[in-house]
Amino acid sequence: MEIKDKIDIINKKADIANKKLIAFLAIAGGTWVYGVNEAVNNPVVTILSSIAFFVAVLGISTNLIKLGDLQTKLKDLYNE
Repeated sequence: MEIKDKIDIINKKADIANKKLIAFLAIAGGTWVYGVNEAVNNPVVTILSSIAFFVAVLGISTNLIKLGDLQTKLKDLYNE
């Protein structure tokens, strides 16, 4: 496989990770705002939205780690 093909594959993976990151950021923001607004009325909804928020934050963290790995791979390929 040529270097250009490897770079294209890594770029596609990075694009997918960026799209996931945007989705997780939207989910985290929405659940946080909803949980804060509903904290007074219903503590069960607040707990559930907090769980969803932390799952979204976990997804954000793993995507950022994947993006860092892909960036390292790209740097290695450019240095070859």
